[in-house]
Amino acid sequence: MKHFAFLAGALLLASPALAAPDYSGSWDVAVREFGDKNYYLPMTDGRLMLEAHGGSYTGRFNQIAFTGSVEKDGLHLSCNEKGRDCGKLVLQLSGGRLSGKGDLIASSPAISIPVTLEGKRPAIRPGAAAVHDYDPQAFHNFYSPTLTPVMRLFPGDSVKTRTLDSRGGDRDGKPRAPRGNPLTGPFYVEGAMPGDTLVVHLDRVRTNRDSAYQTNLIATTALEAGAVQELAKYEGGFTAWKIDAASGTASVINPDGKLAAYTIRLSPMLGCVGVAPPHEETLGSGHLGVFGGNMDSPEIREGVTLYFPVFQPGALFYLGDGHAEQGDGELPGQGLETSMDVQFTVDVVPNVSLGQPRVEDRDFVMVMGTGVTLDAAMKNATTGMSRWLAATYHLTPHDIAAVLGTGMKYEIAEVVDSEYDVVAKVSRDTLAKIGKP
Repeated sequence: MKHFAFLAGALLLASPALAAPDYSGSWDVAVREFGDKNYYLPMTDGRLMLEAHGGSYTGRFNQIAFTGSVEKDGLHLSCNEKGRDCGKLVLQLSGGRLSGKGDLIASSPAISIPVTLEGKRPAIRPGAAAVHDYDPQAFHNFYSPTLTPVMRLFPGDSVKTRTLDSRGGDRDGKPRAPRGNPLTGPFYVEGAMPGDTLVVHLDRVRTNRDSAYQTNLIATTALEAGAVQELAKYEGGFTAWKIDAASGTASVINPDGKLAAYTIRLSPMLGCVGVAPPHEETLGSGHLGVFGGNMDSPEIREGVTLYFPVFQPGALFYLGDGHAEQGDGELPGQGLETSMDVQFTVDVVPNVSLGQPRVEDRDFVMVMGTGVTLDAAMKNATTGMSRWLAATYHLTPHDIAAVLGTGMKYEIAEVVDSEYDVVAKVSRDTLAKIGKP
């Protein structure tokens, strides 16, 4: 009996050591090539999902599939990308953290590259969704993945904050940052990984002072050569505007006789909204592209929902460049430039990405198309809308031609910066006529 009692006790003490580590679940991983970030291998920074099936495992990293099993030295995984072998990894689990190494195969040329991997579990929300007040004290004039986040948010969290005008003026008109669309942020969103979509609800976008300004000549990039020569006779400067938030209007200060009665309705918007660009790109706040940026679309206003592709862990969301109102094209190179009070709420759609910004309101679904020419921006917007219809409604190319051939609308948002922005729009009434996906 003593022998059996001793044996049972020994087995009980040994059982924890014999238990295989559990690699299953979600991991935030960083894959390094010779110690540095890589952008040309099948895996970069992102989300690795692992699922246990007895002693074997399956996994996924965006569109990449893994299969493998636990052996003496760790979890052995084979990588497959669209039917192509893309490498092997050996992972170990210690103290709740993942580590490992292996080789990944670059697609062109097909060579094997040694890599290391580090992973951790995603952050867990400490409580219910929160509303944060953020009083910005510093601003940036560029979008970058290298800046330290000003705040870390969880999906469902909201932020109340402020933006400066394009010359760095705050709600009191006091200069607070260098000119050139200074940005508030970046905000890190927990759980947002490359290959995901960041969702931003603009809950509130309101002017917070009674003045605005706008350049007083049409930008030369929007005019024919002869008209540009005529403009050379006129002195460039700024038109000052008075904002009346109570009546929801703005008017020119000290107008000449022809504009004495010229009053416009306020339609506050944000010229700059975006996430950190792909790779290690750092782009000035005047730029726009697949990451969003200085899109200058009047559609980016209170009540809309924005969708951005995520290129960096945490997405890193920026906003700024408030306009009290702006016509299509931003023809003078500016809207009615002013400072703003903004409230936004964030969310994340995992493992889905259109690859370019999308905007939705109660009436339209819109895709932002950008390019170095107006033609390229239009094609980018049309392509993006086509891909969204195919992914969302499972439409064939023939179906898409029927829908866009009868229901597409375009707006020219931006024609005066280094890139152009064309907005492709399809109404919800049109979409309601499509069969359920």
